[in-house]
Amino acid sequence: MKKRLIHLLTPQIPEDIGDVHINWEFPEFVHETMSRVWYIVISLVLAALILYAVLTANFLFAVILILAIFTVVFQYFQGARSIPVVIAEDGIIVDKQFYPYRALNSFSILYEPPTIKCLYLDFKSDLKGSLSVPLEEINPLKLREILLNYLDENLEREDPDFADSFSKIMKIR
Repeated sequence: MKKRLIHLLTPQIPEDIGDVHINWEFPEFVHETMSRVWYIVISLVLAALILYAVLTANFLFAVILILAIFTVVFQYFQGARSIPVVIAEDGIIVDKQFYPYRALNSFSILYEPPTIKCLYLDFKSDLKGSLSVPLEEINPLKLREILLNYLDENLEREDPDFADSFSKIMKIR
């Protein structure tokens, strides 16, 4: 039973994913140096939210805020993991997750160095949305040439996703 549960919950990467066309790694997150004002503003906002939660007897909200604060502080003191990306013949591997081409709808590459260097993978399922993968030092033309063999290119995307833009503004990625 335990082995079956582990097999169900652990992402499965096929043994043979065909020829590997290109691979790279990117850091899980980038440690941004924030100013003292940023820390003060965020601390005041969080304190006000916790005070509001306590005054309105919404203790679940207060607990969620405290857990979120603990998680962010804990992550701050952790080193960033290096996340591998593999573009292969049968699909794409990002970290420990395999995405077969049949599950992907299209891709788009936003490349405006030094601010935006990102590959977006759009899923066929609307529930999954899209996955953004930083390109680091990968040649976007070579990557585009490889992916065009397997996926359609979405040429309509001109701006990063809201989540990417927001995390960049808040300096949390």
